[in-house]
Amino acid sequence: MYILTNAMKNLVRNKGRNILIAAVTLAIIVSTVVTLTINNAAAKVIDDIRLDLGSRVEVRQDFIEMRQSGLGREDASYISIDAFYSFAESEYLSKAIWGANMYAWSGTLRAVDDYSDSPGETTRINDNGEEVLVETLKLITTSDPDYIADFGTLRNITSGGMFSSLNECIISEDLAQLNGITLGDVIELKGAYATGKDYALTVVGIYSDATEDYTNWFFAINGRFADNRRNEIIAGFDTLMAAGWETNHGLDLKTEYFLKDPDDIKRFEAEVRSKGLPITYNVSINQAAYDKVTGPLAGMKNAAVTFMVVILILGAIVLALISFLAVRERKYEVGVLRAMGMERGKVAFGMLSETVMISALCLLIGLGAGSAMAQPVASGILAGRVAAAEATDGGGANKVLFAGGQMQTDDYAEGYTPESEIQVSLSSDTLVQIIILTLALAALSGIIGVVIITQYEPLKILRSRN
Repeated sequence: MYILTNAMKNLVRNKGRNILIAAVTLAIIVSTVVTLTINNAAAKVIDDIRLDLGSRVEVRQDFIEMRQSGLGREDASYISIDAFYSFAESEYLSKAIWGANMYAWSGTLRAVDDYSDSPGETTRINDNGEEVLVETLKLITTSDPDYIADFGTLRNITSGGMFSSLNECIISEDLAQLNGITLGDVIELKGAYATGKDYALTVVGIYSDATEDYTNWFFAINGRFADNRRNEIIAGFDTLMAAGWETNHGLDLKTEYFLKDPDDIKRFEAEVRSKGLPITYNVSINQAAYDKVTGPLAGMKNAAVTFMVVILILGAIVLALISFLAVRERKYEVGVLRAMGMERGKVAFGMLSETVMISALCLLIGLGAGSAMAQPVASGILAGRVAAAEATDGGGANKVLFAGGQMQTDDYAEGYTPESEIQVSLSSDTLVQIIILTLALAALSGIIGVVIITQYEPLKILRSRN
C-alpha cells in the first residue's frame, strides 16, 4: 500500500515531468482512437460491399471482348433461357435474379426527345435485311424489383406502386406527361428485334427520375431515343418471358447469380462451363464497380493505418527517451529508498505504477476525445477522397458495339458511385485494441525504468550525490 501511496504523491511532486509524459501519451492515445476507429469502420463497410458486389456474378455475352479478339457478330453463341435457369441450381449460389432489356417501339407512344412528325414510323434495315421500325423505347425487366438501379435514390414512385403481376409496368413522369398516360392505361409495345413479340402492359406506377438523360454522349447526338432513361418502361422478367423466348438472341440478358462465398467464383465458372456455357460469355464479378465504390474507403483506410503506425513509432521513441531521462533525474531518490532497505523490485513496481496511473488517466480522456473527433475526421477525409475520385473519373466516350440488336459499353462501373458516407463509432473490438496498445506503451516506459534501476547500487548513488 505504501508503494502505491508514494507513487500517487510522486505524480504531484514531479508534476512538470509527468504532465509532459501525459501530454505525449494522450496525443498517442487520441490519434490511435481516431485512426483505429476509422480503420475498423472502413474495413467493415468494405467487407459488406465485398459480400454484396463481390458475391454478385454476371453471366453475359461479351461483345467487346469478342471484337478485341477479332471475332465478329456471326461468331456469337446464343444459349437457351433454360440453360441460364440450370446455372441457378448450383450449390455455390444463394439466389439468382433474372433481368433482361429489350429495345422496342410503339405506334401509340411518342418517346421523350422524339420531335418527328410521325413518331414510331421511321424505318431501318435489320440484320436479316428486313425493313423494320426504329426502336424509340426500352423495356427493362427484372425478377426482383428491389434490385432495380437507382430506385430509392434518384428514382422514386410518385403515383401508384411497383409492378407485382404479369403485364404490369411503371413509367417515368416525363413519358407519362408527354403521352397523357394515367394509372390503369394500357400501352402497346413491339420488340424491335423480335418479330411477333407484342406486349400490352398496364401502367400501375409512375416514377420521378433524377438520373442523367443519356448515359453516353453517343446516344444523344445520334438521336437514339431508346437510350434516353426517361423512355425506359420497367416490368417484371416474367412479363418479358411470357412472349415465348427460347434463346436470348435479341435480348440484353443480364442475369445475376449471388454466391454464398465470393471466393467460389472459379468453382462456379467451372460448373457452368461444364454445362455448356460458350467461351464468348463472361462469368465475373463487377470488379470495376467494386473498385469504384470502395476506392475512397480503401484509400482512407490505408492512410489511417499508415498514420497510426507513424504515430506509434514516434510516440514510443519519445516516451522511451522521456522515461530514460526521468529515471536518471530520480537516481538519488532510488538510492535513498534502496538504502532504507527497499528491494529493487518494489522500487521498480512503484515507478511502473506511476506510469500505469498516468496512462490510465490518459486512456479515459483519450477515449472520449478520440471518439468525438473520429466522425468529423472520417467524414472530412472521405469527402476529400470522393471528390478526388470523381475529378479523375474520365467521363469520355465509351467503346460501343451494335451486336444482336443491343449496344454494349466497356464502362462496367457505369451507374455506380463511390461510397460517400461512413458511420464511425467506438466498437468493443476497437476498445480492446486501444487498451492493449496503451498498456504496451506503459510497459515500454516502465521497463526502461526497471532496467536502469536494477543497475544502480545505493551506496554509489549516495556517494555520487555527496
